[in-house]
Amino acid sequence: MFHSSIILKNNNQGIEPMKEQSSPLMKIMQTKGFKPFSGPDAIRVYQKAKTRLNMENIREDDLLNAVSSLGGLLETEIALMYALQDQICTNCGNCCTDNKPIRVPKTELKQIAEYRKTSYKQIKKETRARPRKDGSFSIRRRPCPFHDGNLCTIYEIRPAQCRSYPVNILLKSLGGKTKYPEYCDISDELLVEIAIKRSLEEKIHRENPDLMKELAKKKKTDLQRLDGMTQDQRLTYLTQRYQNTMNMV
Repeated sequence: MFHSSIILKNNNQGIEPMKEQSSPLMKIMQTKGFKPFSGPDAIRVYQKAKTRLNMENIREDDLLNAVSSLGGLLETEIALMYALQDQICTNCGNCCTDNKPIRVPKTELKQIAEYRKTSYKQIKKETRARPRKDGSFSIRRRPCPFHDGNLCTIYEIRPAQCRSYPVNILLKSLGGKTKYPEYCDISDELLVEIAIKRSLEEKIHRENPDLMKELAKKKKTDLQRLDGMTQDQRLTYLTQRYQNTMNMV
């Protein structure tokens, strides 16, 4: 199990906890109700992150704490994960062949019909789409009728529920509401990216506090900017910001 590190010092009365300045990781791990990311999934994410990082430049306790801290994610990090999954999705088809129904709004079903060069009525018939009370449709066919056995045939315009996978499930699993989606090829990789980001931010906090203050200010403006952006704009903005941060180290 992963736990936050405890720094100790000697004094005349023996050993007691030593106070340290609150770092980005400690702020997250000291949040009320925080539960560390632990167990086999955390160990696997840690090992993958360690393989990616140059551990001569990153302290191991920083990486351990970074992985443990994944039990709590910031809004900008969640948005970054949604953006990154669009880039690193392998189109493996695992999410297309599970047993869960897909919720598709009417507008998305019409876009799919147009993309497939067929009628809206025909798409509903082919997919056996059932209307829901909220005006959307439920497609329960498995495997997904848009999956040809190898690839998603509507990948470029796949429904929002598909685009939000596996992040939506990851967030629920970190909150203890469902099982970790280990079967998705990119679940670990998304958390590895956040763990690496946090490890590097700890390094910056320790070695270049002025730069860390500058990054903190930028984070505050990120949320405001994201609200007015389209999904594509978010993808471009967040991935560019992420790369810029990596290049600072």
